[in-house]
Amino acid sequence: METATLPEGWTEGTVEANGVRLHYTRTGGDGPVLVVAHGVFDDGPCRTPLVRDLADEYDVIAYDARGHGLSEAPESGYGVDDRAADLVGLLDALDVENPVLFGHSMGGDTVLATAATHPDLPRAVVAVDPACMLDDDTDGESDDQTAEDPTKEVREQILWWQDHTKAQLLEADEELAGHVEAGETELASLLADARLRVSPNVVAVFEAGWFDPAERFPEIVAPALVLRADADEGARERDREHAALLADGRVVHVDGAGHTVFRDEREAATRELREFLAGV
Repeated sequence: METATLPEGWTEGTVEANGVRLHYTRTGGDGPVLVVAHGVFDDGPCRTPLVRDLADEYDVIAYDARGHGLSEAPESGYGVDDRAADLVGLLDALDVENPVLFGHSMGGDTVLATAATHPDLPRAVVAVDPACMLDDDTDGESDDQTAEDPTKEVREQILWWQDHTKAQLLEADEELAGHVEAGETELASLLADARLRVSPNVVAVFEAGWFDPAERFPEIVAPALVLRADADEGARERDREHAALLADGRVVHVDGAGHTVFRDEREAATRELREFLAGV
């Protein structure tokens, strides 16, 4: 399978963390460390456009969560506490102190949980449309098939991806084809690689469930920014109530953005991110 070439000056490697082998890429440099945790069907390289934007100012580490990318894919260990322990193990193995933790969707869930269980570890936390806050968006509605078996559809989707070549995926997968049509060929290629590498074992993420903001946000003491997709006023108010539980945090809804906030409204999301990072 053709994979993306590592940008000049970046390095990659693997570490043993919490009993699992994790792969990462790192930009290096003298800036503060910023660690990127990806969403459930992505991997570290999928965040290359954002990492490239931040590489001049930060030493950015983008890692593949267990079951993703080039990391190990055990049958178990996909719950939020496991994912947080994986991240802490990665930081320990790389001798990283005082990092900014940045995560999207599943990764947002992971970094929030890490900040809650290890309050003295991060200098700051950025959670982008974290999975733990998405349940509020459904107002209790769910697909009947998914309600009966929350992992069946996910497993079938992964197996469908992996029954295709990369070239076929870039045409047959609606999201990927949309990126190609929009001229976003690098992103489409990175996403296709991730889908071909993700393990069906990650269905356990959905079985295990997500971090509970109402219960755990009060445990987070680091400065925290929650970047959320556009939403109606009812959802925005619920998000503000959750953010009020943070010792030093706020929520920002990015107008016009869907779940993939930085892909949908890159300029606005990056502006909010940089403003926050400048103050921590």
